[in-house]
Amino acid sequence: MKIILKIMTVVAIIGCLFTSCKKEYTITVKSNNEAWGRVTGSGTYAKGKIITIRALAKPNYTFLSWQDGSTENPRYIIVRSDARYVAKFVRMGNGGGSGEEPINMGIFSVSATQKVNFSPGNLQWSATNGGNTATTHTVAGNGTEAGTWRFAPNQWDMVGTDNSNVSSTYTGWIDLFGWATSGYNNKYPYMTSTVTTDYGNTANNITGTNYDWGVYNAIYNPQTKKTDAPGTWRTLTKEESEYLMNVRSTSSSIRYAKATVHGVAGLIIVPDDYSNTYYTLTNVNTEGAAYASNIIDATTWTKMETIGCIFLPAAGSRDGNSVHDVATCGNYWSITVCGTQGANYLYFNASNVYPMGFWYTANRIYGHSVRLVKDVK
Repeated sequence: MKIILKIMTVVAIIGCLFTSCKKEYTITVKSNNEAWGRVTGSGTYAKGKIITIRALAKPNYTFLSWQDGSTENPRYIIVRSDARYVAKFVRMGNGGGSGEEPINMGIFSVSATQKVNFSPGNLQWSATNGGNTATTHTVAGNGTEAGTWRFAPNQWDMVGTDNSNVSSTYTGWIDLFGWATSGYNNKYPYMTSTVTTDYGNTANNITGTNYDWGVYNAIYNPQTKKTDAPGTWRTLTKEESEYLMNVRSTSSSIRYAKATVHGVAGLIIVPDDYSNTYYTLTNVNTEGAAYASNIIDATTWTKMETIGCIFLPAAGSRDGNSVHDVATCGNYWSITVCGTQGANYLYFNASNVYPMGFWYTANRIYGHSVRLVKDVK
């Protein structure tokens, strides 16, 4: 028996010498959505072979990245083991202008049936386009209003204490607004009135009306370098924000995480298809987490932004011409009225996250941040 085993071993070794003992591995290449793009390169290959995988976007879509964050396309792989690569394709949008530009926007569920993209930064307004010349912008119904609306150039950008200069003649940018101050019906973004009924439409809910900043105004989008037409964007309702923060299911089971991005404290909200392999977020979905739970530099954030993550800076709040809690608290309006004096909002600070609900309302006179969304059709 021993002699037979030795002979079989020698035969196996000789066989390996003639066949080079080639070991094969399976490479699987997938698309995150086959209706958006296809891939090539799947197969079984010998160890050490260099292969090419490709992501081929269909019309109106663009390739964003592979699941590990690499943007190489075509991508060259040295086969060392079984491996799986997923190409992420995203929709293309026109940013309200002519033609189509690729927009790397995450998809977020805000109800069981509705998904949205977030704007690329907080909403800002200036009477003179930041100190240049007096400007106007188009509004719903083809009229015009004074000043310029834009999204902040970076997601971490916030005006901060300069919001205390708010007035009809201030030449800088402001980004803390009384509730429903879109400019419609003389509800101007620079309002400092202390009379609650001066804001919005008395005690009536204004969802979908021109009192909504995005519904009424054309807004400059720095991501596409074009101006988005009135009605491109809108504000979340209380119920949508509650679903976003508390209810929705995601592929990673992560919805949000406290963080410090580029030195700015705030809240990260991840898209539905986020994977922690992109960046390992800690203390996720945890109201009591500290901003220091995730320290993210600008380079890392660019990669996270590319896969659709959203960052809400802790931009503080304004009461008249007094600004409070900059870099400590975030306050983001919903479009939902609450009672005769208040409106619902999302509030977070160094130790808590309060999704919108009955107890989380603010007097409409306060200046809060605004982050808009648009519906995914």
